Amino acid sequence: MQHDVQELSRVLLDNIESKMKGTLVEGTIPELFEGRTESYIRCTEVDYRSSREETFFDIQLNIKGKRNVYESFQDYVAEETLDGDNKYDAAEYGLQTAKKGVIFTKLPPVLHLHLMRFLYDPATDFNVKINDSFQFPEELDLKDFVKDPTSVNTCYRLHAVLVHSGDNYGGHYVVYVNPKGDGKWFKFDDDVVSRCSKKDAIDYNFGGNEETGIIRSCTSAYMLVYIRDNMLGT
Repeated sequence: MQHDVQELSRVLLDNIESKMKGTLVEGTIPELFEGRTESYIRCTEVDYRSSREETFFDIQLNIKGKRNVYESFQDYVAEETLDGDNKYDAAEYGLQTAKKGVIFTKLPPVLHLHLMRFLYDPATDFNVKINDSFQFPEELDLKDFVKDPTSVNTCYRLHAVLVHSGDNYGGHYVVYVNPKGDGKWFKFDDDVVSRCSKKDAIDYNFGGNEETGIIRSCTSAYMLVYIRDNMLGT
């Protein structure tokens, strides 16, 4: 199954952080990659709210039925209504109708987005690759998904696009990198590095069908790396 890249990323960061302990650069990994979310439940008819904060190093985005990154983030923070047999137990208030959701409280300087292209299909009882078209911008503003957008810069620029070609059982990875955030892209394909166009790095990796009708569904972006725009060049 083609889930190894996300796992490799997490293991690599964990190992680098472990090696940095006791050195002058200890804490650099969480400073660069760690964000925080607040999961909450708020009652709609009484004044009661509960919440907990959690950390993350990457964000898994549902892409099924979504056209782009913004729609996936909207789905990520969408509230769920707890009512009927699923009412929330609000301590002294008893069972209450409530809203359940999550909001970002801190976004990291380096943002890893994992596009969930591999999902379980109950019809076939197998995991399948979702080859639908899914667009992602070169410039990303996440102010609508942050609890206090005035507390942090929410504007990001696309730094890298990790592309998977193949299906759930095998394939090939290529990465496109924009090192300086200046629109000059490079393609890393095993041991071969070459210059490429922005269209090669971004537009051709949305998946789905091209305007020409030629299907490129086996090749699509799997992970995206964004860097906060005020960090570029520093």
